[in-house]
Amino acid sequence: MTNRVFFGLVSIIALSGTAAMGAEPVESALSPYRLGGNSDTYRLIDRTQAKPDLKIPARLVDKPFAELIHAAAQNAGLEQELIHAVISVESAYRQDAISIKGAVGLMQVLPETAQRYGVRDPAKSARDNLKVGTLYLKDLMQMFNGQLELVLAAYNAGENVVLRYGGKIPPYPETQRYVPAVLARYFELRPQPVITPSDTKIEYLPGTRLNPAR
Repeated sequence: MTNRVFFGLVSIIALSGTAAMGAEPVESALSPYRLGGNSDTYRLIDRTQAKPDLKIPARLVDKPFAELIHAAAQNAGLEQELIHAVISVESAYRQDAISIKGAVGLMQVLPETAQRYGVRDPAKSARDNLKVGTLYLKDLMQMFNGQLELVLAAYNAGENVVLRYGGKIPPYPETQRYVPAVLARYFELRPQPVITPSDTKIEYLPGTRLNPAR
């Protein structure tokens, strides 16, 4: 997470990136995490075309804050499974969670980020915390053209950091653990499609470990 989201590419490149979660880059070469040329992109839900999904799936209905997460996801045009995945990794559903860098709440948002979305105290309300986190994710989706791996890396380390490393997951141990952890949880929560040999494809980035050593 970062203090701000910058929407103009010129403004983004002009500003130096800061890692919101306090991760430090390692001295070794860039990690094997790369976006493949055939990597799927995440598409925002077009709420002007699609009917609103008014139901919470049975697999999510018993999750903490299920109704609030559903509403926030709908408002931002995101899949609620993705929001659950981020929250699971960020805070384990604890609204009282606080990071050493001052990120707070279910989605571990910084007060500076919250102010951008009109929220003064993201720790006070789970609803407001979800509003900030989901709208920030939506903006990152647009900034990185729906490339989910980069969106998650930017949510953790900062969008400017991802840009500085040439649109790759930066060599921060925390971020390199974070991205596959959220992806693993996300795909675990999604409905399982029927897979045939003709549509089988790689789901993860080359080099991604779903159960990295901690």
